[in-house]
Amino acid sequence: MALIEAKELTKQFVIDRNWLGRPKKVLTAVNRVSLTIEPGETVGLVGESGCGKSTFARTLLGLYPKTDGDVFYKGRNIGEPEIGKDYRRQVQMIFQDPYASLDPRMTVEDIISEPLRNYGLCSDDRERRQRVADLLTQVDLRPETAQRYPHEFSGGQRQRIGIARALAVDPECIFCDEPISALDVSVQVQIVNMLKRLQEDRQLSYLFIAHDLSMVHHLSRRIGVMYLGNLVELGPSDAVFHRPLHPYTQMLIASVPRPDPNYRRTTLVSGEVPSPLDVPTGCVFHPRCPYCDERCRNEVPVLRSVGEERFAACHHVKGGTD
Repeated sequence: MALIEAKELTKQFVIDRNWLGRPKKVLTAVNRVSLTIEPGETVGLVGESGCGKSTFARTLLGLYPKTDGDVFYKGRNIGEPEIGKDYRRQVQMIFQDPYASLDPRMTVEDIISEPLRNYGLCSDDRERRQRVADLLTQVDLRPETAQRYPHEFSGGQRQRIGIARALAVDPECIFCDEPISALDVSVQVQIVNMLKRLQEDRQLSYLFIAHDLSMVHHLSRRIGVMYLGNLVELGPSDAVFHRPLHPYTQMLIASVPRPDPNYRRTTLVSGEVPSPLDVPTGCVFHPRCPYCDERCRNEVPVLRSVGEERFAACHHVKGGTD
């Protein structure tokens, strides 16, 4: 049984309303995305900026109210009050910006102990302080830093504080929303190695969102590729990275820098991402696709099975029912 399952999850934002207050212009940030996360698994999510990766994660977590679709935790809908409460504790998030995600008016101890107080996990202040000290040690920070404020730390140290806060309630799954993109390269490696160690020690599941395809490939068992709010490819990490099926995935992989002066890219990214307020008809990728034909312009491809654990939303990918 999947730990977390999204079924045709959709998130829309109303951009403009008419004089009666009814929606006039709607932006579909996440369009009927289905995805599962298994216990102890890391699922990577990649795509260009604005494709809906972070919005999907926040909607899946419940930070944004969903427009349509369902979310299941261990087979039960999180819309049920008792399931939703447990889900909110067992699924935590590490945010992208370590400078904006920590309250500058709170000490590190207050930041990390806030979820402990919210869920009543410590019987007294002494136990709570000891728990905070243990969490700081686990993320390679000294316990005595608990009385300091976020502005006294570097970006990498702030992200470690954010990770300690996410770990405070002993979650089963953590959504990592580009947790290393704002950090120096040397610090990125430290954070990634720490996340892998914590996963092994605590049997955590991760939804790992990032732009760095090589890093996602290194961390993930499966990779999902998003484009204009749609999931266009999903499969095992090695297969997606080395044998991409969807033309958009091929373009993303081709754009990854390679330390080989003789390497020649065979597929190049062309064109600009259309506005999500004016999504193309048919396949959303067809204006940039080198294989586009009349069917692509008029018929929306569905994400279908095209091999063992492999799924693609493209009319030209053979397999499955073709």
